[in-house]
Amino acid sequence: LTQVPEERIIWEAPQKSQQVWFIKLLGANVNLGNISPSEVIPLETIRLGLRGDTFDHFLGEIKL
Repeated sequence: LTQVPEERIIWEAPQKSQQVWFIKLLGANVNLGNISPSEVIPLETIRLGLRGDTFDHFLGEIKL
């Protein structure tokens, strides 16, 4: 990440734990590849912080 911009990298993350790790590390818009078609909607819920895996992570970003 020091030599190549993160938006130019596609990270392979077929497992949910990998997806959560990358989203927490690089943000909800990280480029993830090798996602099964049946996992696309669950991945989007993780990106939006609608699942327990990332709920606390995104809760801190909400400003009331």
